[in-house]
Amino acid sequence: MRTGSILSPVTALLLACMAMAPGQAAADPDAEQDEREIEALKAAAGAPLTPDDALDPKQIGQRIRWAGGVYSISPSEQGICVTILYARSGEYGEPRWTPEPTYQTFVACTEGSYDPELVHDYTNVTIVGTVTGKRYIGMGGGGSEGPVVTIERLYRWSDCLAGDDSAVCRHGFLEPVPIGDGPDAKSDD
Repeated sequence: MRTGSILSPVTALLLACMAMAPGQAAADPDAEQDEREIEALKAAAGAPLTPDDALDPKQIGQRIRWAGGVYSISPSEQGICVTILYARSGEYGEPRWTPEPTYQTFVACTEGSYDPELVHDYTNVTIVGTVTGKRYIGMGGGGSEGPVVTIERLYRWSDCLAGDDSAVCRHGFLEPVPIGDGPDAKSDD
C-alpha cells in the first residue's frame, strides 16, 4: 500500500496552514473590495417598489434599488440617461432574468457619463437612486410611461468569464465622470 504518498501532500498543506499566524492568510485586495461593494449593495435599502409602482406620484422621492439590463443611453442636459429593462433582483441586488419577463422599464439619469466601454447596451446593472418623476419611454416601435430615477450609485455586473481581468470586465460601483473628462474627450491642443 502506498498511503504515504497521499498523506504527504495533505500533511504538508496542513502544516503550512498551521504555521501561519491568525489573519496572516494571503488576502486578495480585489476580493476584499468586491466583498465590501456587494455588502454595500445589499445594504442599500430601498422602497419595495417596482417601476410600475413608482408611477404613482406619491412615490416621488422614494429611494429604490433596481436591477436590469441597459437598453439604451442618451444625453441629457447635465449628463446621460440610461433606459433600463427592469429585472427582479437576487439576494445581492443582481438582475435575475426569469422566463416571466416584467415588461417594465425605467430611466436612470446622472450628471456626467460612465465609461462607454463599461456601460453600454446589454450591460447588466443595479441602480440605487431616487424616483424623481416619469416620462414616456419609447422602445422598438412601442412604449409606455416609466419612472425617472436620479442615480446615487451604479453597480456594473460583469459578463466576463471568471478570472478574466481585462479592463472591460470590471464589475463593481462605477463613478460618473464630468462630460468632457471621459475617455472619449478631445483635447484642445
